[in-house]
Amino acid sequence: MANEQNTKKRMILNAFDMNCVVHQNPGMWAHPDDQSHRYKDVDYWTDLAKLLERGGFDCLFIADVLGFYDVYGGSRDTALRTAAQAPVGDPAIPVAAMAAVTERLGFGVTKSLTYELPYSFAKTMTTLDHITKGRVAWNIVTSYQASAAENLGLVKQIPHDERYAVADEFMEVCYKLWEGSWEDDAVVRDKKNRIFTDPSKVHSINHEGKYYKVPGAHLGEPSPQRTPFLFQAGTSKKGMEFAGKHAEAVFVIGTSPEELRPTVDKLRQQAAAAGRDPRSVKIIVMLTPITAPTDEEAQAKLEDFNQYVDMDAALTLFGGWTGIDMSSAAADQPLESMESDAIRAMIEMLTGVDSEIVWTKERLAKWLCIGGFSASVVGSPKTIVDEMERWMEIADVDGFNLGRVIAPGTMKDFVDLVVPELRKRGHVPQEPLAPMTMRERLTGDSRLPSEHAGASYRVGAEASVSR
Repeated sequence: MANEQNTKKRMILNAFDMNCVVHQNPGMWAHPDDQSHRYKDVDYWTDLAKLLERGGFDCLFIADVLGFYDVYGGSRDTALRTAAQAPVGDPAIPVAAMAAVTERLGFGVTKSLTYELPYSFAKTMTTLDHITKGRVAWNIVTSYQASAAENLGLVKQIPHDERYAVADEFMEVCYKLWEGSWEDDAVVRDKKNRIFTDPSKVHSINHEGKYYKVPGAHLGEPSPQRTPFLFQAGTSKKGMEFAGKHAEAVFVIGTSPEELRPTVDKLRQQAAAAGRDPRSVKIIVMLTPITAPTDEEAQAKLEDFNQYVDMDAALTLFGGWTGIDMSSAAADQPLESMESDAIRAMIEMLTGVDSEIVWTKERLAKWLCIGGFSASVVGSPKTIVDEMERWMEIADVDGFNLGRVIAPGTMKDFVDLVVPELRKRGHVPQEPLAPMTMRERLTGDSRLPSEHAGASYRVGAEASVSR
C-alpha cells in the first residue's frame, strides 16, 4: 500500500483514445455495448469530452497514425477487415467541438512533424490554442510506418536518428514563430487610429538551417500558451535526449512498475542534463482499467470481453508496432523458438507481465487485446486505485493515460466508480478546478519555464529574430 504522502499526491488523468474504431483494443468493436463505430459523429466526441470533464480528467490524449498496418501477412487487408486503426480520422478536427462544450478539459493532439511544414503547422496549433482558450497540447511524433512514408512523398522512411535531427530543427523553427516573432503587446486594437497590430512589434525569424528555410514572421497573434503544452513518447536513446530537451510530459508504456522505473529515471536524468528541473517533466504511463463495484464483477466483465478478442487484429497491430510478421507462425509456437533480435527483446519485456508464462503467438495476441503493450488492472474501485498508487510509488510516474476496452463504457465506469475513490484519497480535486490553460493545470504556469529550450527564443532573449 502506498505511503500517506503518496496518497495525497495529485494524479494526472488522461483518457487515451484515437479517432478510429480499434485503438489498443483489438476485437472489442464487436462487443454489443461498444459504440466506437460512431467515431465519425461529432456528438460521440462532445459526449466523451463532457464525461471526462465531469470526472475531473486533465486531458483527452488523441493518438494517430498516417499509414496502414500492413506488416502482418504483407498487406493491409487484415487491418481493414478487423478495423485495426483503419479507418482513422484526423485527431485535431474534433477538438474545436469538444472545447466548445467544456471549460477545463485539455486536448492532446498527435501530429507527426515528419510530414508537416513548421510554418503552416505553427499556425494550426496557434489557432487551436486560441479556440480552446489555451487547453491544447501537441504530442510530438516522428512516425515509424513505411506505408506513411510511401504515401506522403518520401522514397523511403527517414532513418530513425535522422528523424530526430529533423525534429530538433522543426522545434527550433516553431519556437521562433511561437515565442519570438510577435511581442506580447503587438496587438493594440486601436480603433481610433485604425491600427490593429503594431508592425514594429512583429519580427521575421530569418531561419535557415539544414532542413528548413523560414525567413518570415508568424501569421498568428500570440495565443494563451504561445507554445502548446508539449507531449512526447520516444524512449529510444535519441528519443530520450529529445524528450529531455523538449518534452513537458512523456507518455510511456510498461508491463510492471518495477520494469518501468529505470526508464522513468533515465528520462528525468535527460531533463537534468538539459539544464531543466527533472521533476518538471511529467511522466504519464498507459493503464487499461476494467472496473465494477466488486472484484468479482470486474473479473466477470473481463471474461465477457475475452469472448471478443481478435488474434488477427492484435497481431496486425503488433506487426505495425514492431515490424515482426507473425502470420506464418503456428498459434502454439513458443516465441523463444523464433530467431529474431526483435522477438528476443519482446520476450524480455513480456517477462514483466509474468515470468512463468511460456509465451506463444496465441497467448501474445490474447494479451494484446486488452490495452496493447500496456499494463491493465481489473477490480473494484479500491483495487484499481491501490494499483494506480503502486505505479506512482514504485515507478515514480505522475499520472496515467487510461485506455478504453469499449467506448464509452470503460470511461463511464471509471468516472462513475473510480473517480470518487480517487477524490476520497486526494488524488483528484473534490471540486472542479477553475478554467485554466493546459500548462497552468499541469505545471502552474501558462508559459514555458525559463530553463526550457523554447524559452530562449522569446523576444529579448538570445534567439535571432529581426524585422
